[in-house]
Amino acid sequence: MMEAPQSDTQAAYIQIRSRILDGRLAPGDPVSPRSIADNLMLGHTPVRSAIQRLIVEGLVEAIPKKGTYVTAPTTNDLREIFEVRLALESTAAYLAAANGPTDGLNHAMEELLRLLDQQSTNVMAEQRHGWVFHQEMFAACRNERLFTTYKVLRAQTGPALNELQHHDAATVRRGTLEHLNIYKAIKAKEPEEARRHMWNHIVDATDARINLIRTQHESAK
Repeated sequence: MMEAPQSDTQAAYIQIRSRILDGRLAPGDPVSPRSIADNLMLGHTPVRSAIQRLIVEGLVEAIPKKGTYVTAPTTNDLREIFEVRLALESTAAYLAAANGPTDGLNHAMEELLRLLDQQSTNVMAEQRHGWVFHQEMFAACRNERLFTTYKVLRAQTGPALNELQHHDAATVRRGTLEHLNIYKAIKAKEPEEARRHMWNHIVDATDARINLIRTQHESAK
């Protein structure tokens, strides 16, 4: 008799967390226990318990007298998140090189090479395929816990941080060329070289993305 509430709590937790991770619930969006319970056709108590778990994880915050919202990171939060991503992604690159590329990673690189062959830079396409490359690299590292932690951190930064300004073609193209260097090291099974290229790639992108978020927050005031 005691298992049903636990099962409902887990179901609510998975559903809400998935919506945060895939962007359906963006930073700053309200997380109303009543509306979510109605939407998921679950009781209010398991939904509230699920939200409490998400608060502990840092994906949701409770604001006194206002409600609960998807966490909107501060500039300091973003820097801390990228420092953790620096460790995660460089480790993932190392492990992917130790294991060798998967079919998915090979295909992701083929798409980026196709874009590199074009005369003009398709910024949105290169950004999109660049994120696919990162995801496939994590799949190639064969460590699901590492990949899950990475996805949580990406969700905490929000969609705006994960994309550069669309007119910044030079920065996006530089990132694509860096992906090529990372891939070459993975294909050659050179873990330390793959780690070094990924480390430099994340460091190169960090300040640009944090400055973008800072500008967006200031213009919204």
